[in-house]
Amino acid sequence: MEVICILSFALLLGYALLILFYLVGWLLIKEYKQVLSEPTQYFTILIPARNEAKVISDCLNSILTQEYPREKYEIIVIDDHSEDATSLIVKQFISVNPLFNIRLIALQEHLPHGNKKEGITLGVSMAKFEHILLTDADCLRGTLWIKSIAQFIQTKPTQMLYAPVFFSAENTFEKIQALEFAGLVGIGAAAIQLKNPNMCSAANLMFTKTAFEIVGGYKDNMHLASGDDEFLLHKVFKKYPNEVWFLKDRRTIVSTSPNASLDQLAQQRKRWVSKSTKYDERYITAILVGAYLFNLSIVVNLIVGIWQAPFFYVGIWQLFIKTLVEGLFLYQICAFFNDRKLIFLLPLAEPFHILYVLIIGIWANTKPFTWKNRTHH
Repeated sequence: MEVICILSFALLLGYALLILFYLVGWLLIKEYKQVLSEPTQYFTILIPARNEAKVISDCLNSILTQEYPREKYEIIVIDDHSEDATSLIVKQFISVNPLFNIRLIALQEHLPHGNKKEGITLGVSMAKFEHILLTDADCLRGTLWIKSIAQFIQTKPTQMLYAPVFFSAENTFEKIQALEFAGLVGIGAAAIQLKNPNMCSAANLMFTKTAFEIVGGYKDNMHLASGDDEFLLHKVFKKYPNEVWFLKDRRTIVSTSPNASLDQLAQQRKRWVSKSTKYDERYITAILVGAYLFNLSIVVNLIVGIWQAPFFYVGIWQLFIKTLVEGLFLYQICAFFNDRKLIFLLPLAEPFHILYVLIIGIWANTKPFTWKNRTHH
């Protein structure tokens, strides 16, 4: 019993220090509020899309309303073998907006068996401009999105830039997802600031065409269903450790919708977790394994504690301190996103998060999952 308690508190200490480490990293990132000057950069905006007929028009409209000269950016929509009207809607959108430079690439015409990573690679090769803005087809953004990013990269040498992503949530289930995802954004941002990058999101990512080509793009992980963002981040950081940033600027926030059902959430998280053992940076896998063991120890202690009270108290202390340090960290992230009320859902989110981490952690590495009507093994 004594050994198990020591191990449980050791896992707790490691986890708490890790979250506090990320908290320090987040606080070290200065919020970017510089007055916007006349832009000079040119951008190619890549939008991979698969079965996005319901949202693609809103996504494109939120780009066309940018306070940025339309001659200084182009939009390339990459239709990844959609089975709905995505391609037709994009073609219609192009026809009614002839003043904007919008192109549609039908991946099936170029790569009949291609996937998202191959589609992005094709899009980069066809891009007119050096700076690539990668986003998702179900995302919306404010009118200063491009201009704010352009301003930042004019002030610092930049090969890759990760900007904030937020879930627009309505009901409790969606808000729990928004709280968790805000934490993931904060961890990714802090890790970049602390020169130990681990995660980012392709929903709001800028990189240079040169850097993409020099690091080999998605070579060596093209076959994986996930990681079009993180694997590229790791490669670019390795080559340009002082030219990768997180842009802490509310004007660059991209918003998207959470999963509508528990099944969709499970499939998405399985897709994310499926790459957990594929990182070249073994410290990332070690952190994921450590976090998994910590969550497992909480559940084991609480269950065993039904018969042996000391284990129950250990589990309660683990859960209490976990909630406390995560609360301190998440409050800062929620404040940045102007949604501090999300933090009140933390007590409800904790047991949900612990259980799904334990289940998905095993499930994602042993069972196939479905995403965008494709089954991945």
